[in-house]
Amino acid sequence: MSSSRPRRLAALALLVFAHTVAADGPGSYSPAAARSFPEKTQQERAIDAYNEGYEHIQRADDLATRGANGDDKAAKESQKTYKAALKKFSAAVKLDPTLHEAFTYIGYANRKLGKHEESLAAYKRALELYPDYPPAIEYQGEAFLGLNDIDAARTNYLRLYALDQGQAHKLLRAMKDWAVRNAASPPDGVDVAALRAWVAERESAHDLLKAGW
Repeated sequence: MSSSRPRRLAALALLVFAHTVAADGPGSYSPAAARSFPEKTQQERAIDAYNEGYEHIQRADDLATRGANGDDKAAKESQKTYKAALKKFSAAVKLDPTLHEAFTYIGYANRKLGKHEESLAAYKRALELYPDYPPAIEYQGEAFLGLNDIDAARTNYLRLYALDQGQAHKLLRAMKDWAVRNAASPPDGVDVAALRAWVAERESAHDLLKAGW
């Protein structure tokens, strides 16, 4: 994910981005080095809020996984935790409106809460700040799927295919899962069989690329 870091963060000499794969998106920042005066800058407070939000996201994702495996209590707790994360990321962008990572996770948390329109608005802002940011494009594609907008999700996939193969394949898997879930009762205007055939074709292209063809 280091290739997707914005140039503006190079100016933060005291902050180093910590890589993670837990949420398969933006990670957290390491703490700033100790300084001779206690007052934090507004940007550092934004980073603190972002990091707290990121911790909530990690916990919420873990709870959601347990909920998907039948733990109803964990499922309910995951929703509360996504809401807590949303508050922290919202605080972060108030302090620093240029934090595209925070806008990306505002979209992510809203999507997990079933608020797809709010989710898309946040992804739109993240991509205005960083147009070729793969995690935001992938998450946005999943939000499109939540609204049954298959054409838009397909466009995001093709965009990702040129930018980031890993994120492109992640979105393709989400499209495949969507097709399976909706096979018995397709939304109006969506040809699920055609989508499944298209996904299979793209999976073959990924396999050939992986094999070095």
